[in-house]
Amino acid sequence: MSTSWYTKYFKDKKITVMGIGLLGRGVGDIKFLASCGADIIATDLKSEEKLKKSLRQLKRYKNISYTLNKHSIGDFRGRDMIIKGSGVPLENKYIDTAESENIPVHMSFGLVMDILAQEGIEVTVIGITGSKGKSTTTGLIQSILEASGLPYHIAGNVRGVANLPLLKKVKSGDIILAELDSWQLQGLHKVKRSPNVAVFTNFFEDHLNYYQGSMRKYFKDKSAIFKYQNEEDILILTSGSAKAIKKYYKQKNIKSKKHISRFKHLPKSWEYTIFGKHNEKNIAQAYTVGKELGIPQSTIKTALTEFKGVEGRFQHIGTSKNNILFFNDNNSTTPESTVKSLQSLKKKYPERDIILIGGGADKEFHYQKMAKYVARNIHFTLLFSGGATDKLRDCFPSRFEKFTETLSMKTAFNIALSHAEPGSIVILSPGAASFGVFNNEYERGDQYIKQVKKFLKK
Repeated sequence: MSTSWYTKYFKDKKITVMGIGLLGRGVGDIKFLASCGADIIATDLKSEEKLKKSLRQLKRYKNISYTLNKHSIGDFRGRDMIIKGSGVPLENKYIDTAESENIPVHMSFGLVMDILAQEGIEVTVIGITGSKGKSTTTGLIQSILEASGLPYHIAGNVRGVANLPLLKKVKSGDIILAELDSWQLQGLHKVKRSPNVAVFTNFFEDHLNYYQGSMRKYFKDKSAIFKYQNEEDILILTSGSAKAIKKYYKQKNIKSKKHISRFKHLPKSWEYTIFGKHNEKNIAQAYTVGKELGIPQSTIKTALTEFKGVEGRFQHIGTSKNNILFFNDNNSTTPESTVKSLQSLKKKYPERDIILIGGGADKEFHYQKMAKYVARNIHFTLLFSGGATDKLRDCFPSRFEKFTETLSMKTAFNIALSHAEPGSIVILSPGAASFGVFNNEYERGDQYIKQVKKFLKK
């Protein structure tokens, strides 16, 4: 058993982990806790069958018991700590039970930040949040750090990356680069800590099904990116996120040094692989981070101009022999981000027809703008069945017929190909959640990539 410094926080502690999950984050955290000698209850609403791959990875640990297909109140009483996963409702009787007994409830990234601070391990935390653009901006900053040779660790809302194991790796002087969604930021409110360098990309409708239709509640979680910063810390905004702060927050309470990044301030001679107005904002914020870290201009230039994009974020994944371009924009899960991606494609390739694969489950968005853009500019559209698709269909003009609904990626892709001519563009950009047709957004993206690669091999 480990005798490392961090073991004392978990050894012989009774810890309930709420959310095992399918993407590796929960499993990684549970493995870490088990290796530290914690007495763990792992609970998840999914069945044993659905969690089969995750449970297989935990099989060798004898200090884990499971409550599956449900949660049980007893698992949240008499414990030393609760670690909750993303998406646990704001009002949750199990979490309320734990808090009524004064049991600490943490999310993994916030807990890591708190432990590092308690131990006096001085790291620079760069946190990136926003309704969209988080992953691309994180990728751009990672490219700069990689080129600079500075020691860094990836954390936060990244597929397959667990946060608690960071405690094994991080040393004073290191950088932690964290993509932080609103749920991870909830955990920062708990420990009252914000990143040293906070990057806030934008703020618009997202997760309103979770936040009960309230943009103010949504912003409250987002505000943790800067709320607990001090005078030595840095807040990097765009004009859009600056407006959101002005609307939803008392600016006089912000202690950190604010910067508004603008693409026009970057060297005019630089040419980039990624394109689109939204990516220009991402590039500008990454540039500002690089400058604040004191990284040479030449290093920043190489990193930004050679960056090829992040999987699922407006990513060009291939061109067929007859010049059909395929883009994977799977992580555009709001109508606004999908419209921005489509506008960027139209500007870059004004003569090419665009075939859109999108739609799905609703997160309580408004779809009038997306429906209007699709009806006027998209050659043909495939929509996965779900509440968002129902809204889109209702917003389309009465005689609009250039779309169809489908229940599988294979069918959607084959129909898309039937409408594609040489020179067309096929893009997956859902503007909606994945649930219903797919288990999660990663499965949706994986299936699209599989279909594209299979076609490109022909």
